[in-house]
Amino acid sequence: MSETIVMPKLGMTMTEGTITEWYKEIGDTVEKGEPVLMISSEKLNQDVEAPNTGILLEKFGDVEDELKVGDALAIIGEEGEKPSSADKKDTNPVSVDVMNFEKPHSPSDIPAQQGVTKHQKSDRIFITPLARRMAVDNDIDIQSVTGSGGKGRITKRDIDKVLASSDRQTEPAHELAAKQAAATVSAPTASVGEGLSPMRKAIARNMRESLAQTAQLTLHRKAGIDQLIEFQQTLRNELNANNSEVKLSLTVLLARAAILALQELKAMNSTYFDGQLVEFDEVHLGIATSLDNGLLVPVIKNAHQKTIGTLANALKDVTERARIGEADQALLSGSTFTITNLGASGIEYFTPILNPTETGILGIGALQEELILSEDGTVKAIKKIPLSITFDHQIIDGAKAAEFLSILVKYIETPYLLVL
Repeated sequence: MSETIVMPKLGMTMTEGTITEWYKEIGDTVEKGEPVLMISSEKLNQDVEAPNTGILLEKFGDVEDELKVGDALAIIGEEGEKPSSADKKDTNPVSVDVMNFEKPHSPSDIPAQQGVTKHQKSDRIFITPLARRMAVDNDIDIQSVTGSGGKGRITKRDIDKVLASSDRQTEPAHELAAKQAAATVSAPTASVGEGLSPMRKAIARNMRESLAQTAQLTLHRKAGIDQLIEFQQTLRNELNANNSEVKLSLTVLLARAAILALQELKAMNSTYFDGQLVEFDEVHLGIATSLDNGLLVPVIKNAHQKTIGTLANALKDVTERARIGEADQALLSGSTFTITNLGASGIEYFTPILNPTETGILGIGALQEELILSEDGTVKAIKKIPLSITFDHQIIDGAKAAEFLSILVKYIETPYLLVL
């Protein structure tokens, strides 16, 4: 008996997923538990495995197609078996009459010819959602586009070829800007992230949701960091003397200071969701991690229970897993507070956006050197680090946020408190 593979729900906020790669083709033998395809959703890539052993009878989407959670992806059954109508119901959300917005067609409506197809004016045109958006945005007549996808479907690659062709006229910049401005004004909220990669779409949606549901305000302050640098060097010397492989960065020590400050002022380590305010005893620390194509926030769970050494190892582990694509939903969820560091980019102050549904996020800037007049009348150079705390003004006031910064500065400027 045939079984249907459906788009899984990988996280609480997932509503759709994008087919990234097919490992199997129609007619291939599939073993139970064997990966059939890869999907991407928000910030994750995930293999989808076969629920049973059999033959891949149907595929309901091409690479780059976006389907909703619960939509059918494929059918696996016995050789020669015909899938039931229930298996096929509402399974192909991408094959539509372009610009006519008719309801989706069943797989049986797809033309039988194989290979590359040149569409005629009277033909029904099959095109991936991303390719269709690109065609509309660039005023491309898809009737003249050659589809290279399965059964002649037009893909992003085909639109890219048209855009790259030498005989295509480039639209004047001012006309394009005017079109983009008009589209921005008229675009509904539901279209946030349309045309972007799954990761950028998730970032766009999360950031818009964060700004829409919170009253965000950012306070800035500098902290003297000379003592913390000396403390770091002292610890490094001890680690080296004991042949320890712990990599002790300033970010680790700043994270430790933030954890202690959060435990001292729990109002910043809180969430307001569904009409309920909850202050946490535990600190699950999110670490904003930059990737080539976006941003992930892996989470160090129970960071308040970790020593400086174990915190350093945990930070290294979660950020490396995020960068090499091994972050799963468990690693990317559950944070109560987030730190983002732009110091390596030379940024001094900035206004980080809250990670839903947190109350605060700490931004760390680049070290600054300042000249001060000492008590003996001489001028000396000191180092300071810029700090930016964004908070939800619905939950705490500016005075409380300023108090948090004061507590944080205390731990940074008196670093031996970090080991007590």
